[in-house]
Amino acid sequence: MAAAQSRLADEPIRWVRVEILHLTLRFLGETESATLDRVRLAAGERAAAWRTFDLEVHGLGCFPDRQRPRVIWAGGRDASGALAVIAEDLEHVARDAGFPPEPRRFSAHLTIGRVKERMSAEGSRRLADLIDRSASEPFGSVPVRAIEILKSDLRPSGPVYSRLATLLLSG
Repeated sequence: MAAAQSRLADEPIRWVRVEILHLTLRFLGETESATLDRVRLAAGERAAAWRTFDLEVHGLGCFPDRQRPRVIWAGGRDASGALAVIAEDLEHVARDAGFPPEPRRFSAHLTIGRVKERMSAEGSRRLADLIDRSASEPFGSVPVRAIEILKSDLRPSGPVYSRLATLLLSG
């Protein structure tokens, strides 16, 4: 992934610092404390049934599409199916707490960069080439033993995350 960043270093992309890379299971947005407490308690109750897994990170892509890239991501997958179960459970927890259904299907990915402004034509071609060449490229595997509920504070220098809860997965 670092090589991808270096190949596009001259483009208007804000790269995510390695220490804050994460996979979002369910985004809640601005949430009142009482609602967040309900989500945290309900997720904590369900976490006992969630299994540990290895997250395989592979390939690059972008949202919404190659012609208008806004987010550059690395794909995530889990051969055991545990990740899909956790994501589905968290969607139910969010709905039970009063959040509207997530309109998009869950897509496991780690955001590695955000395009700040329109990329040059050459940069867009390099990004498309990079995505094509990395489609099946493995970047590694990460053992997942816990799920964290995070709060993000957006700042000009980038997001700052605070851990609100850690939910241990069963092995």
